[in-house]
Amino acid sequence: MTRRSRILTNLFFSIPLATSLLCAAPHAGAQTSASFTVPFAFSANNQNVPAGSYNLRRESSCILSLDNVKTGKSQFLMVRPDDSGQAIETQGRLVFRRYGTHIYLTQVWSPGTSRHSELVVQPKTERDLAKGSPQTGSSFEVALK
Repeated sequence: MTRRSRILTNLFFSIPLATSLLCAAPHAGAQTSASFTVPFAFSANNQNVPAGSYNLRRESSCILSLDNVKTGKSQFLMVRPDDSGQAIETQGRLVFRRYGTHIYLTQVWSPGTSRHSELVVQPKTERDLAKGSPQTGSSFEVALK
């Protein structure tokens, strides 16, 4: 085997390896998980979520997985990432919005980062209520473990 063919063979095997490592890097940094318990039912991306304990996992920059600890049922949430440059969250938190008797998950703040995500899908009821009377809605937070 000539020197040139050895170099080409090494490049042939090295380039796919380097590419796969570079592509895996953003996902490794993006995958974070946390757990939380809520004593109330809520809505997230037009999905009803019962009260209970959940594991929250970041699948990608735009997808979160919400896993019910008791039933094992998983729900996927579409989010819009926002790196606001604010202080780093040590614990992380969920931000909920209440309109009348309806409670909606609106934001997820990731622990150990300054990044938070806003849920993409906003129920029509929430949009209408927010437009009609912004003062009647209230927000509150639940800490992530």
